[in-house]
Amino acid sequence: MNYLDKYNNWLNTNKLSEEESVTLKNMNDEEIKEAFYKDLEFGTAGIRGIMGLGTNRINKYTISKVSLGLGNYLSKHYSNPSVVIAYDTRKNSKEFAITTALVLNNIGIKTFIYKEVASTPELSFAVTYLKCDAGIVITSSHNASIYNGYKVYNDLGSQIVSPMDKEILNEINSINDYFNIEYAKTNNDLYIELNDDIRNEFIKENLKVIINKDIIDKYSKDINITYTSLHGTGMKIAPKIFDYLNVNVNYVNEQCTEDSDFTYAKEPNPEIESNFDLSIKYAKENNSDIIFASDPDSDRLSVMIKNNDNYELLNGNIVGILISNYLLNHKELNNKYVVRSIVTSNMLDKMCYKYNVKVKEVLTGCKNIANVRNMDKDNYLFGFEESLGYMFDINVNDKNSYSTMISLIEILCYLKSINSNIYEYITMLYKEYGYYYEKTISITYDGIDGNDKMNDIVNYIRNNDINGWIKEDYINREDNLKTNCIKLKIDDKSYIMIRPSGTEPKIKIYFIICENSRNEAINKQAELEKNIITTIKTKESPLI
Repeated sequence: MNYLDKYNNWLNTNKLSEEESVTLKNMNDEEIKEAFYKDLEFGTAGIRGIMGLGTNRINKYTISKVSLGLGNYLSKHYSNPSVVIAYDTRKNSKEFAITTALVLNNIGIKTFIYKEVASTPELSFAVTYLKCDAGIVITSSHNASIYNGYKVYNDLGSQIVSPMDKEILNEINSINDYFNIEYAKTNNDLYIELNDDIRNEFIKENLKVIINKDIIDKYSKDINITYTSLHGTGMKIAPKIFDYLNVNVNYVNEQCTEDSDFTYAKEPNPEIESNFDLSIKYAKENNSDIIFASDPDSDRLSVMIKNNDNYELLNGNIVGILISNYLLNHKELNNKYVVRSIVTSNMLDKMCYKYNVKVKEVLTGCKNIANVRNMDKDNYLFGFEESLGYMFDINVNDKNSYSTMISLIEILCYLKSINSNIYEYITMLYKEYGYYYEKTISITYDGIDGNDKMNDIVNYIRNNDINGWIKEDYINREDNLKTNCIKLKIDDKSYIMIRPSGTEPKIKIYFIICENSRNEAINKQAELEKNIITTIKTKESPLI
């Protein structure tokens, strides 16, 4: 069915409200094409897209179809299935969460739903704490306010992986009609609202990452923190953690409100340095040692540290390295292993080799870290990926900003105890393992032909010799790392990873550069970035 046929089906149904019908009628041809040229794709985690009417948009009807497909899957695989549902601060998130619950209730599935906004790590915890068979969180993570999404979790509290994702997709695809999906009444017995008790249990679980409480008790009063939730869910939990740990906190008031327009962080991605402009002003007021920024669903955490009179943004690799090094030096390591993604710095490998700790490599996404952990929980130490995702050995089977903040606060206290700081700690690690500089850049390809453009670029790199560098094409692998990704080995210390994003219309390029000095690494990366951008844009210029 072409996009105009889909559009006319929606236009002619009597199920839309008068306002929705007017909106459809007022669409121009380009808007119609963008909204209907395909159905939203259910990927390995769920769906994500721009909100609006159409089969390629997030709306009540696409949410209902996915929910019914998921519900039919659960009904076939579990007796008396139950689901926990959370939602973030975005427009329509609560409405979509309630819609989801009522679709599931109508086919006999019990739902536990948060009364107010809740973070993704809370959802992960709640699945296993409540002994549910699945979890759903309505969020679009760090995307701009026009987006929303729907992430699905399995009964272990981790994002779904194959074959579950494919089986759910088959159920969704078997539903042909968006408009005859039925809903239970809100006050039905299968619709259960969660109270604050589960939040208290979640906080207790996060505090289990603490290794040395005595050192926190002694030095936490000397720790100054600035925190921003980027208009997200973090303010429901973070202040309680800071109070318990007795640290001094400055909250970035403008960004610590629930604001679905993200007024003071239009693209609320904590990797974007401009989102820290307000934080730096607050940090200078109380001479903060560190700045924490969580994204709207509070699973990812970004960090700035004080360096003399300035604040320096740390990338996700070095934050993961800092935590890993602390764990390697303060935890029992017999038979332990750590996990990193294929695009995360191999500085971790050098460090773990020293401590005789195994490193397991996975594809991108904390769901893959969780999948490895689920196979051997007893020996799991820590896992992380460069995109600000850190997963500890607690009953939260996904990346988690709160446990990360707690661990970093303990590290700050430890460093106070030896009259040091994080900047000196990082410098020490670089001196021992090499001066690493990692950077990730993205090139966006919007529109209907976006995927084709991305594939053309990746295939160009795949099929052409690039300056004589050794090329490793992950699409040719025969193990669980087989994926559409290419590694370009610059030398025996540095490499570039190139892959199309699985959740956004972007090519992502990861630089992992190691040199004898920090400046050498930075300069080398800058040169490589300049030339690879030229190559991608022209498909002609050689990389140097």
